[in-house]
Amino acid sequence: MSQDDLTKQDEDLPAAEFEGEERSDGHNFGSWPEVAGLVFTLLVTWLTFQFRG
Repeated sequence: MSQDDLTKQDEDLPAAEFEGEERSDGHNFGSWPEVAGLVFTLLVTWLTFQFRG
């Protein structure tokens, strides 16, 4: 792996190479981080209105 490979942005990679990197990455969290973030945001918003009126 060269230094140029390390500095490439996702937009600079061809689709096939990007998909290969995503598969080899091994991390597939699904959409639960977005759902957890949304729930947390709603909770903080609700708490803010409860205590600040």
